[in-house]
Amino acid sequence: MRNRTRRYIVMLAAPIVLLMTTYALGVVPGADQDQSTAYYVDALAGDDANDGSTPQLAIQSIARANGLKLNAGDKVLFKRGGTWAGTLRPQGSGTYGSPITIAAYGEGARPIIDAEGKEEQGDFMSAGLLLYNQEYFEIRDIEIRNFEKGNPEKPVKKAGILVLAKDVGTLHGFKLVNLKIAEVNGSLRTRENGGVFFNVIADDDPEKRVPTNFDGIHIVDCYFFNVDRGGFLNQSFWKDRDFDSSFGEITQGDKLNNWFPSLNVLIEKCKFENIGGNGLVTRVASAPIVQYNLFIRNSSKTTGNASYPYNCDNALWQFNEACYTVYNEGDIDASGFDSDYLCKNTVIQYNYSHHNDWGGLLVCSWAKVENSFNDGTIVRNNIFQDEKHHIIRFSGNITNSEISDNLFVTTSEVDDVMLWYKEWGGTWPDQTVIKGNTFYNEGAKRFLKLGETSGNSMPENILIGNSFEDTSEFKSLDSGREEKVIKSKVKEIRKVGNRTEFGTSRAAEVIGIMWPDQDN
Repeated sequence: MRNRTRRYIVMLAAPIVLLMTTYALGVVPGADQDQSTAYYVDALAGDDANDGSTPQLAIQSIARANGLKLNAGDKVLFKRGGTWAGTLRPQGSGTYGSPITIAAYGEGARPIIDAEGKEEQGDFMSAGLLLYNQEYFEIRDIEIRNFEKGNPEKPVKKAGILVLAKDVGTLHGFKLVNLKIAEVNGSLRTRENGGVFFNVIADDDPEKRVPTNFDGIHIVDCYFFNVDRGGFLNQSFWKDRDFDSSFGEITQGDKLNNWFPSLNVLIEKCKFENIGGNGLVTRVASAPIVQYNLFIRNSSKTTGNASYPYNCDNALWQFNEACYTVYNEGDIDASGFDSDYLCKNTVIQYNYSHHNDWGGLLVCSWAKVENSFNDGTIVRNNIFQDEKHHIIRFSGNITNSEISDNLFVTTSEVDDVMLWYKEWGGTWPDQTVIKGNTFYNEGAKRFLKLGETSGNSMPENILIGNSFEDTSEFKSLDSGREEKVIKSKVKEIRKVGNRTEFGTSRAAEVIGIMWPDQDN
């Protein structure tokens, strides 16, 4: 096994050294360092006999665009107002500081590329835009669709944008800006159908495998709408680990730890609306950041939460707003936020969760999954307002969770319990600290459903409003004036949550109402 570990490390090092040496010499294979080219694509007035060098000499088709030999710094620009059917498969890679850009020109609506559920022989899946073992791309100002007509019983697996990596080492530099990812239909049974999909796969032959990941995924100001099953998702073959082992070591289940996470994942200022399942899931990532996003009416067709990390370390969720997540009959999830299993040290802070059908927060780990865990989740300075059924669900073999300094505003819509501890996979949560929170209760009757959980502490929590039937262990406010101040803040917060127009996340605004000194 020692030799096997060494082989992984050598195979990983080779492509990195090659890239570093090449760039250090100032050479990019196949690229002219002094020139970049813009190619124009016009669905109506273009002609594939043109060279695409100016708007007047625009090319016309996706097939012609796919034939362009792109170098670092080149641009492929689609005319606004145009629509193309098929898959855009740009060739080549950019370099650091000189990405290949896919964007729009002219005036009017975003140009639309719709794969229509079609795929070519050998494709991993249908996609509106496909990158394979390529890096340094900026994609902006276009609309990507992938709608398979006829609603077939066995739909093609599909994505809006698919970035696929296989046995190549580290791929860098992906920026998606001001995109609309819409009308992607497909099966609700697979978690690999969705809007934007970064996927790491591996060869069937173990001797050909190279640890592979992404370094630098930045998605900003994008709109995900009417997408099944997930809005943003990523997966990786290099996902196996337990709580204690490191890469190349043997896990408790006698498997090789091959956990090779993606790095520098930042998703911000996006809107996820009417997603069939999960709005956003980051998987196999180290320190992903998800911030200032709006999640509204997600899990509209099947069980799911608005967003969460899975199999990640040090994930940070902040200043997001999650609301109106849909509970369908028989669903097991429909919450605003979630710290999912195989995660360490997740931080969920300064977020705004309201009007979700199945609680505001889930912290979970399924004990039946080999070597599963979820340790060290911190949930602090968030606002949970007017959720349904319950507020927080603690599920399975989670450990060392801390819920501190949050505001919980509840009505009789919480018809089960505020804090719900439950067994999952034969194991109960352990070592949960709930401290310094403010519970503003206008109707919920039960506070705790503990079950067989152990090692919990609940100090210094404040209750305003109706008392609970099952507990009275709360700290009192020092004065009636303090209570009036909080009631006034809750009123202002509810005005934001009860609005009818939802364009962007207003989490920072309500956090500022509750905690005016918070720098956001």
